[in-house]
Amino acid sequence: MVKKIVIVGIVFLMLVGIFGCSSKDKEESRKEPIVVEKETKETDGLKQLDLDQTFKKIDDKESFIFMVTKSTCSYCNSFKKTLVPFLKEYMDILFYELEVDMLGEMKADVEKNFAKLQKKIPEFGGGTPEMFCYEKGKLKKTASGEISEAALYNFMIDCGYIKGDKKEEKTEDYSFQTSKRIKNLNLIEIAKKIDNKDTFYLMITQSDRYNQAFIKKLIPVLEDKKADVAVLHFPLEQKGTDDEMNKAYETLMNCVKDLSVSPAVFKITKGKAEKLLEDNVAVGDIEKAFQK
Repeated sequence: MVKKIVIVGIVFLMLVGIFGCSSKDKEESRKEPIVVEKETKETDGLKQLDLDQTFKKIDDKESFIFMVTKSTCSYCNSFKKTLVPFLKEYMDILFYELEVDMLGEMKADVEKNFAKLQKKIPEFGGGTPEMFCYEKGKLKKTASGEISEAALYNFMIDCGYIKGDKKEEKTEDYSFQTSKRIKNLNLIEIAKKIDNKDTFYLMITQSDRYNQAFIKKLIPVLEDKKADVAVLHFPLEQKGTDDEMNKAYETLMNCVKDLSVSPAVFKITKGKAEKLLEDNVAVGDIEKAFQK
C-alpha cells in the first residue's frame, strides 16, 4: 500500500513539473521581443548613422545634426579637415555623418535608399556635403557645400549649440601661385594624353586653402627638379559635348582609379597611374616624390 502511495506521488510530481514547464514556456513566449539598438560606429572622428537610425531619430523627435556625404566627394573630405577639429573643441554638439553612397551593397539598393532619404527630407537636393539640424524632430537649419570655419561656427549658433556673437564670414580667396612648370589642361586634353600613352605628371586640384598651401610648396620643388605637371582642376570646366566629357572622365578614372582626395599627384606612364602624393603634405614628402 505504501509502495502504491509513493508511486502515485512521484507520478503527480512529474505531471506538475511537465505542466509547470509548459505554462512557463507559454508565459515566456508571450513576452515582448527584446529590441537591440544598432551600434553607432565612428569613422575618421565622426559618428556614423545609417538610414534607419537617422529616420528613427527624426521620428523619436530627437535634437541632433547630421551631414550627408559621399565617400568619393572631395569637397566632403576637404570639409572634414575643418569639421573634425571643430567638433573636438565643441564636444557637446550631437553630430553624425550619413555616407549616402554606402547605404547598400548593390547600386540598386543605394539608389532606392537615396530616394527614401529625399522623400523623408525633401530639403535634401542631392548635393554633398549637406548638413541638417533637427530640433525635437523638426528641421531647423541646413547648410550645404564646403563652408568656412566662421560659417560653421555661425551655423552652430543658429542651431543653438553655441552661444555668443556671430563671426564675420569673409570671402575666401583661393587663387593659386602660377609657374611655367604648371600647365592647366581640361579633362578632354588629359584623357587624350592618357590614350596616347604619354608619360607625364598629373595633379588633381580644387579651390580651397589645402590645395593653395600645397601648390605654394610644390612650385619651388618643380623648378628645382625641372619637372612639369599637368593640372586638372575641379569642378571640371565643360569642354566638348556631354558624350565627349563622359568618355574622357571614364578614361581618367580607369587610369587613376581614385579622386577622393585633393591635392593629389600621379605619375602617368603608358596609360597607368602611380599615386605619388595626396593631401597637403610636407615639403620633404614632395621632394622625395619627384626624386623617383
